[in-house]
Amino acid sequence: MRVTSPYVGREAELAVLRSAAGQVEAGDSARLLVVGEAGIGKTRLIAEFTAGLGAEWLTVTGACPELGAEHFPYVAFLPIVRRLADGSPASPALRSLLPHGSADDSPESTGGRLALLYDLIALIERAAADRPLVLVVEDLHWADSASRELFGYLARNLGKLPVLLIGTVRTGELPAGHPVRQLVAELGRRSDITMLPLEPLEQHDVGELLTALDGRYDPVRASAVYRRSGGNPLFVEALVHDSSPRSSLRTLLQERVAGLSDTARPVLAVASIAGASMGHDLLTVLADRPDDELDRALRELVEREQLVPTAYGYQFRHALIREAVYTGLLPGERRRLHARAASALSEHPDLAAQGLPAAELAEHWYLAGNADEAYDAALVAADEARATFAYGEEFRHLERALALRPATDPARLELLERAITAAMRAGEGARGLELCAAALELVDEVADPERAALLLLDRAQLRSRLDLTGREDIDRARRLLPTDQETYALGRLHWVLGIDEGTARHTDAAQEHGRTVLRIGEALDDDRLRCRAYAVLGYAAYMADDLEAAWDAQARCRRIATAINDDFVLVANSLWECATLNAAGQFERLAAHMPGAVREAELLGMRKWRGPLMTVNLALALTAVGRWDEAVHAIEEELAAGPETLYETVLRGQLASLHLYRGDLARAAELLPVADELYARSPVLRSFMQGYLTSLTCELAIARHDPEAAVPAAAEFLQHALDPDGPQRPDLDGLLGIAMLQRARLAAAARNREIAADVASIRASVAELLPQVGTTAAPPLAAYVATISAALGPGRMADWDTAADHWRRMPYLPGTIACLIAAAEAALAISNRPGARRRLEEARELATPLRAGLYLDRIAALGQRARLEPAASSTDVMGLTPRELDVLRLLARGLLNREIAAELYISPATVAVHVSRILTKLDATTRTEATAQAHTLRLLD
Repeated sequence: MRVTSPYVGREAELAVLRSAAGQVEAGDSARLLVVGEAGIGKTRLIAEFTAGLGAEWLTVTGACPELGAEHFPYVAFLPIVRRLADGSPASPALRSLLPHGSADDSPESTGGRLALLYDLIALIERAAADRPLVLVVEDLHWADSASRELFGYLARNLGKLPVLLIGTVRTGELPAGHPVRQLVAELGRRSDITMLPLEPLEQHDVGELLTALDGRYDPVRASAVYRRSGGNPLFVEALVHDSSPRSSLRTLLQERVAGLSDTARPVLAVASIAGASMGHDLLTVLADRPDDELDRALRELVEREQLVPTAYGYQFRHALIREAVYTGLLPGERRRLHARAASALSEHPDLAAQGLPAAELAEHWYLAGNADEAYDAALVAADEARATFAYGEEFRHLERALALRPATDPARLELLERAITAAMRAGEGARGLELCAAALELVDEVADPERAALLLLDRAQLRSRLDLTGREDIDRARRLLPTDQETYALGRLHWVLGIDEGTARHTDAAQEHGRTVLRIGEALDDDRLRCRAYAVLGYAAYMADDLEAAWDAQARCRRIATAINDDFVLVANSLWECATLNAAGQFERLAAHMPGAVREAELLGMRKWRGPLMTVNLALALTAVGRWDEAVHAIEEELAAGPETLYETVLRGQLASLHLYRGDLARAAELLPVADELYARSPVLRSFMQGYLTSLTCELAIARHDPEAAVPAAAEFLQHALDPDGPQRPDLDGLLGIAMLQRARLAAAARNREIAADVASIRASVAELLPQVGTTAAPPLAAYVATISAALGPGRMADWDTAADHWRRMPYLPGTIACLIAAAEAALAISNRPGARRRLEEARELATPLRAGLYLDRIAALGQRARLEPAASSTDVMGLTPRELDVLRLLARGLLNREIAAELYISPATVAVHVSRILTKLDATTRTEATAQAHTLRLLD
């Protein structure tokens, strides 16, 4: 970029960039996001930095145009591809992105979007193999969704490549919920990504800039300009010759435009119609002037720093200049110029920016107010977007097409159906539901039952993705379809039913639906149904803990889905593959596998759909193996992206678990979803979430030393689990949480007969349900069963040791630590102090590096009660020893000698000796008097 104005006040920011370059030169990658308001100098900072790099560096820049930004898939990376592929053969998938790519090179014919994006990444890797590479993507605030996804992917996956990735974002004008705001929030939470905010210049910097611009040193003027400009460099430059203190920046910018010659001013107006950047050939056609006159105008615009030359044409020096010029046009003038641009592109499609004529043409016809041409161009643009698997852009083009046609248009239903499909793939669930409702109003269920059924199944899937409430639509679709005709629609019905039943833990029903889908697929010789059948069969087998059958079915699904490019099923199956690894207790393998699965979903454009649940599986694996900080970071990053309600609920529950383990009970309680609100929405949602939430509720109540608070949740879980119409297999998390809760209830109220009777009843119910979980070789299932059995039994040390061994072998650290603490308690109950000390030491060694406050507090309390470690305080008050103080505290709670003995793991005779000494030292004759004396002396505080 040509830069003529002086550069001041950015040494600290340049130092950050130079440090990042040094990191790359040392053999690592680096990523930065330069953020700030419009005109603050983001582009100029990058230009100054890259100008100072040595010749051994390669700098490649891409940018996002303002005009129709959301309608040009991969627009930010197309200049990068051009530059990196220049002079070398591009893959067929890459050629499909470049201008003049042949129809034979479309992504659909070259392996799909996954292959296309892999080739893009491979291209960057090859370039970086020769020399350090700077990849700059400017104006991410205007990026299309495909470009945003690719930038986010690169930022997360550069590894050790010698690449410095820089993005610039105008953040001040982004509305809440804007996808770029979410991207910035997500990337900003990563420790390996540097956020470089550009702040306004200081007043002395403004004075230095003004002096350099016109040679006048005037502190008073500098102060006034600083106040008016807010330290924004572009505003400072606009104000340098301004004498009117009341004129707005836009007025100033428009006044600068007004000062141009009559030759240059109309050319700048035409350029503003084309967008923030434009090709020279397109500008020539739009300006419609003799070459010499156009050259004079462009030379003036460059010299007056309105436009900047680029390799392909020109761009506005800053987007605010373009905005000022564009908004200064009269409405009719704008429409006429857009119509001229649309006509020019229609006659010369090769002039389109980035080689995407339909998208740009659709935008110009729309802004020209020509509905018919805009509609036709939007449909073509949607086709182009779908061909590159840019589902978000396809959906937006189709929405525009719907808005451009009246509700009575005969083609509206077909257009709605196409938009619904795009919405499902783009992750636009809420809008997809609205489109389904509109489409169903146009369908006669009697005359066309199959079409109505397919729309109902679309709506059911969208609803299930939001809150698992799609069953009503599924049942309605089922009534519409004849069961004696094997059709694709019937196969799809059973595919959706299989997923719904599996999620509700009705695994036999889910498997039966999967077999039905397979039978119909074989009868119709339809691979779309075959891969869906194996996906459902794999999901049902996973839910039934038949892991070998799950892996076999999932592998078959992956082979077929890959062969026919069914990305939708491939990503769904990928999530269930991860869940199966979780069920198998292969947590190390799952933690290593998950980044690839997320990458696959991301590259196929469906991370928003499946990414949150993949993150839940990743967090479970990281929690198991002790990488808790990574687990928290992954969940918080996913939550920052604004997932749909159901996924947010699951993520919040998982985060609550981690905060509970860390001992932050207040934050865990705050994150815990409100169960009643969830269960009221859907029976499937209850089956899906109740066990996990019950377990969390029980753990939190135990940690707060208030186990009775979780009794209602436990009772509600058992009622649902024992219901003949409830889940086929009770949830293991729920059973374990309830079993552990009963131990805590007995310990907290050892002499309460009513509680003891209730505990016995609940334990009997859990014991009745336990055989229903089945028996497989899956290590987690064996660990759950062993732990639940130990909690229900007499509390033998050997039983807890067996349970700890099961968790230890996977490994699963929270389960291991909890069982070691329980085993130590059991050891103390039989006076095996060395055994108790050994188990507590192992538990402490595991819990300390995790900062597992919940367990460390339990370990310390148990060790102190049993005198396995020094007391927290050795204060000798009234002659009482630390152990006598322990006895006095329990005495004050009204415990009998045998109960105190059990609590402190000593004999009743020893307790009697301590009580006698306490009475003597406090000059008391009864236990009640000793307690009163202790309260008076504040010995129990």
